[in-house]
Amino acid sequence: MNKKAIIILAAIFLLIVGTLGFLIYSRSSSTEEQPPVVVDSTNTLPDPVDQTTPPLPPPEKFALLTQAGEQVVSPALFYNGNGVTYLNTQGQLMKADFETSVEGGQTLARSRNLDIQQKSNIARILWPKNGDDFIAESEDSVGNKSYSYFNFSTGAYLDLPKEVTALEWLPSGDKIIFVWVAKDADGNEKATLNIANPDTSGYSQIAELYESDDALYLSPDGLNLVFHRAKNTGSVNKIIQTTPDGKIWKDLVKEGYNYGILWSPDSQKLLFGKLDRSGLGYQLWYYDLYSGEVKNLGLSTVPLKAVWGSDSRTVYAAAPNGGQAIRDYAELTNTFTSDIFYKIDTSTLEKTEYLPENLTVDGRDLFLNPGEDKVFFRNAQDGGLYYLDLLR
Repeated sequence: MNKKAIIILAAIFLLIVGTLGFLIYSRSSSTEEQPPVVVDSTNTLPDPVDQTTPPLPPPEKFALLTQAGEQVVSPALFYNGNGVTYLNTQGQLMKADFETSVEGGQTLARSRNLDIQQKSNIARILWPKNGDDFIAESEDSVGNKSYSYFNFSTGAYLDLPKEVTALEWLPSGDKIIFVWVAKDADGNEKATLNIANPDTSGYSQIAELYESDDALYLSPDGLNLVFHRAKNTGSVNKIIQTTPDGKIWKDLVKEGYNYGILWSPDSQKLLFGKLDRSGLGYQLWYYDLYSGEVKNLGLSTVPLKAVWGSDSRTVYAAAPNGGQAIRDYAELTNTFTSDIFYKIDTSTLEKTEYLPENLTVDGRDLFLNPGEDKVFFRNAQDGGLYYLDLLR
């Protein structure tokens, strides 16, 4: 083969290779840069839905935790913080543990019945800061209270003497401070302040009291006790401070009609209800034990419908919607409110509002979960245990 033939064959080979390369490049470019296709949507089917992983419904801002129709008495955070405990209306002790939900955060597992002696007609439970024992409070038709001590180790209730008219647990959970009212030799009522074991044994008297209808509120650290009259019908109802040893006595709030106390976790501040000047309803007020600062938080509600945050600065409260006023604590036993929930900064008085949608709630017995992203409460409208998700 001569040299000229070799050159011609080489040229033909290069031409073939170049043509193939051009075709491959053109095909690749047309695949990557195709122009958009306009589709007539009226003639297309909807995209298929993946039935294997359906989307989760969003959590509700306000949600019912107990079964529909189940009513709870004095729900509270369990003393070790791992769940919620309450009594039902049959006197059964219930417990529900916290668990982590699939959306994140804490929710409650289904409640279970703890096998203890049942007791009917319980109006309120006084839970100690520590320990399993508790005290059940009952109230008759004229407002007289009676108490029963439940000893978890024996599994039985012990009715306390009728002379005990008010009491509080000491932080240790193994002692109570209480008012004892008895008649003297002349038939006159005499009231004393005392400390004793939960069954009132081993008591010691702290001091005599001027009135026989005092309601007690002990600070979380157990160092201060405040009280006011529970049945005073006058225009002034003082809040008075003392100590469990009876060495300090001081009038904290001297003016106006004041009722209900809620201590802050740091034991330095308290909320109280003050009847407004018109006498038409209570306002939520704040008092600092050490600075003496006292101020109106600008909310028409009472401490019974509030809870402190762990920072002892933030307060969560349920207040009647539409300007409805709470005129008397006694009327809360027989009437219900329709509430809006608020978060209040007690330093700046800044408020955040949480409005229940398509739900009527009367918030009472408020408490927070350990993560403080939910406010639990008893809805007096139906007696159920609910929560408000603060992150929604």
